[in-house]
Amino acid sequence: MITSIVVIALAACAVALTGVLLSIARQPRVDLAEPLLIYPVSQHTQGVCPVDALGFAGPEPSCYQVVEDGIEVKRVSAVDVQALPDGTYGVVLHLLTGDRGEFESLTGKAAGKQLVLVVSGRVVTAPTVDAPIKGGRVMLTGQFSQAGADQLAYELTGK
Repeated sequence: MITSIVVIALAACAVALTGVLLSIARQPRVDLAEPLLIYPVSQHTQGVCPVDALGFAGPEPSCYQVVEDGIEVKRVSAVDVQALPDGTYGVVLHLLTGDRGEFESLTGKAAGKQLVLVVSGRVVTAPTVDAPIKGGRVMLTGQFSQAGADQLAYELTGK
């Protein structure tokens, strides 16, 4: 009898695991042209980055110095440009299941601070994190026009 219960429990676990794996496998994927690197900003200063600092040049010119515990995203499930209630536009990155936990942890540590999003060694945007981001839906806002949001989406994905 106990053997039957154990076998049934193992079969139920196998079915549940198969469902989770199929759900992950069915997630749509958008391959990014270049990996998206996301780092917490430790310091943002005007001018060029010091030679001995881990940092990225911003467009101002400025330097976004970062800590080493960033993440690399190679694929997302979708990228959308959305109209916002205030008449501006935002870009939404939908992270794949495998990146969500790491991103949530990163944004939990960076709440109230800036993150820098880097593609091909270039700062694309440096938003401030309001709160930990759960569920993998990353909304980037910043008073963007539709053309500006479209450009940001292109710079993040290469598409």
